[in-house]
Amino acid sequence: AVVREERRLRTEDKPTGKVYEQFNAVAWRASPYRNPVIGWMNDLEHMTVDDLAAWYRRWYAPNNATLVVAGDVQPEAVRDMAERQFGDLATSRIPALKPPAEPQQAGETRVQVRVPARQPYLMMGYKTPIVGQSSEPWEPYALYVLSSVLDGGESARLSRDLVRGSGIAASAGADYGSYSRLPGMFLLDGTPTDGHTVAELEQALRQAVARVRDELIDPAELKRVVTQAVADKVYEADSLFNQATEIGVLETIGLDWRLSTTEIDALKAVTPEQVRTVAQRYLIDDNLTVATLMPLPMDQQQPRAASSAGGRHGS
Repeated sequence: AVVREERRLRTEDKPTGKVYEQFNAVAWRASPYRNPVIGWMNDLEHMTVDDLAAWYRRWYAPNNATLVVAGDVQPEAVRDMAERQFGDLATSRIPALKPPAEPQQAGETRVQVRVPARQPYLMMGYKTPIVGQSSEPWEPYALYVLSSVLDGGESARLSRDLVRGSGIAASAGADYGSYSRLPGMFLLDGTPTDGHTVAELEQALRQAVARVRDELIDPAELKRVVTQAVADKVYEADSLFNQATEIGVLETIGLDWRLSTTEIDALKAVTPEQVRTVAQRYLIDDNLTVATLMPLPMDQQQPRAASSAGGRHGS
């Protein structure tokens, strides 16, 4: 009941959460990213305590964990403490992870979500590679810089052109995560202002993408964007929590934690030509999924989903 309530708070009662969930469900054909981490409501309604216990015993084992300790500590003392606290825990037979290969997308994919909401919303995503799985090692860093060109503060292009400029968008953003176990997405999203439509916002975002595909970024703009991105990374590193989190994520997804120490140099090395290249290579319609939220009246009750909906328990 607690987990179902958490899902209701995070997704069922949050229109943008439902859009994001449906976006992933149609964007990915084989990747496990098509399923929400918390599970579909149908899964939760049919899950038993025994199911949960079996899952816990299999996956929550010391040979499937990454322990990160950050700060002014003595390594040997930390190791001794870890052995005292966790040394008696039994290991588990962890099956080899063999996620199915995502088939090549052959055209733009679209989904429309109709739920009670106060305003429309748009999400667009292009399938992109990540660190360790790109054809060129610099590509993920160029994609990160590209996301900062579009959405790296008040002076970034989306805020400047769509929010303060044309006034089409009440909000508009871009996001790219370079670290994950499997290929991910370059995301764009936004909410149109009163008097403008989702279709107009989509066209404006497409034009912003077309511009970075067609034109080289001015070196001065690139320098400003990279300087801000590096400053953000340095600021994040001031937090021991952030340091430990990044190290843990890298090791857990199969990358070397030392990548965190070379990221800033990789960002500084990105060129205008590389930014345009990744835009031309990946921000294309054949990699694109578009999800739109079409609001229903707030007092309109949504019908309960059929019991067969979702049904991905154990996948």
